[in-house]
Amino acid sequence: MSNPYKFNTSKYSTHSIINANIGANKIVLDIGCNDGYIGKHSDSSNTFYGLDYLQESVDKAKEVYKDAILYDLNNLKELPWNKKFDTLIFADVLEHVLYPEQVLDFFVNNYLKKGGKVIISLPNIANWQIRLNLLFGKFYYTETGIMDKTHLHFYTFKTAKELIKSQNLSIKNVYGGATFFGKIIRKAPFLKGLLSTNIIYICEKTA
Repeated sequence: MSNPYKFNTSKYSTHSIINANIGANKIVLDIGCNDGYIGKHSDSSNTFYGLDYLQESVDKAKEVYKDAILYDLNNLKELPWNKKFDTLIFADVLEHVLYPEQVLDFFVNNYLKKGGKVIISLPNIANWQIRLNLLFGKFYYTETGIMDKTHLHFYTFKTAKELIKSQNLSIKNVYGGATFFGKIIRKAPFLKGLLSTNIIYICEKTA
């Protein structure tokens, strides 16, 4: 089966913003790693570990990551690596699981170093295209994107913030991922809720 997800190299894409916030010399856990494309495009000094629910993706990620395993986020269990990570990445994954709060809580409390970073991206249901479709009574699921048919939850910047605050994480930065409107959002941040395709929160574990 062809993989519809690829790394978006646009300067203002969600993937590029995530990579710009990882830094260097970090031990990273990519939760929902797909075939490892985030790690592949990250600074080479970083060490990546990955989790994914598809064996084919795990096999490909292992070519890039130090290790990757098959893992069901709806069935949380201990990881095989006896370590805590500098950075946890949830790149467009929490909207797919039954209980996002539980998943976030489990990994932050068990596998993130104090002072470690959590990078979360979520699709923005308040994007202008979705709003326009709703205005005309359209609410159709798609294979990928904001209306991906496998999404169990929908988020705005406000509800994404509430999810993060429920875990007592400190929010350090907020971005709107937008390949086509990125320049506009940088100049007029108040438009990010309308023009962004993705919500990106950079958080820190303070306790």
